[in-house]
Amino acid sequence: MEFTGQATPYAVSRPLSIDERDRQLKQKENLNTELYHQLSVIEINSNWLEVVDKYFFDKGALTTAWITQAAFTMFGLLTGFYYGLSAIASGNAEGWYVFIVNPILILFAWYTWRVTKKEINYTHYPIRFNRKTRMVHVFRQDGTVLSAKWEKIFFTQIPVTYGMWDMVGHVLDEDGVTVRETFGLPACAMGSWGRERAKGYWEFIRRYMEEGPASVSDVISGCLPIKDKKETLAFSFERIAASLGSYLNAFILFYYIFYPGRMIAMHFSKIPRWPAEIEAQCQRLDGHDPFFKDASMNA
Repeated sequence: MEFTGQATPYAVSRPLSIDERDRQLKQKENLNTELYHQLSVIEINSNWLEVVDKYFFDKGALTTAWITQAAFTMFGLLTGFYYGLSAIASGNAEGWYVFIVNPILILFAWYTWRVTKKEINYTHYPIRFNRKTRMVHVFRQDGTVLSAKWEKIFFTQIPVTYGMWDMVGHVLDEDGVTVRETFGLPACAMGSWGRERAKGYWEFIRRYMEEGPASVSDVISGCLPIKDKKETLAFSFERIAASLGSYLNAFILFYYIFYPGRMIAMHFSKIPRWPAEIEAQCQRLDGHDPFFKDASMNA
């Protein structure tokens, strides 16, 4: 689980680092690697490809942490007040410490809630790659849209937390050096081996944009049914099982504890809607499109 860019912002208004330049993923450079779509595709057609954000898979973890922390905070407040007032009533001045400790607990709970609110926002943050207009549209967390030319985005991999690596797109200033804005692709990976394997996801995106849908369509085993509705509990189970290998995988048992938080976060989040001007730029083919796929076609 990795929440850089959501719980904490990406570092911007800075020059590209040497490491970022060394790990650049170039739009015109073909990588000889196995393609992965990471079960991230919402829709693919001849003109554009839409995928989810890097936070979708782990959505609910922050909400679960908040619920757990709020429960402990409430228990601590009630227990503290009870023993504090009891101590004061018996003449023990140390009972007044409760009025110092409890406000700290409340402040910590408030800070945790501020972070959690970033998760209870939109159900997901779609990224749309338009190969006809050569544009990339990123649905920001505040509901606005970042639009940038495909060729102008600096894609690379950066280290984040706990030995993990993010695959990101940097939008640069006119000087071609200063990072103005960063967005993450759904290809966060652990360790150097995972970082190299994640390049298969980049190649999936790159080939779609550079070589067309025929080069990647057969790789897609299914699409996410979240375009116009919220994720169901049943599908959430199916997606994680498909990602991790089976319903009895040890990692799935770990993810089970986040399901209450995930369903709460999904329920109170809004479904993202692209602005009319973006939809106008992203037309589908008239008539039959041999490369159209969405969740309605899942087996």
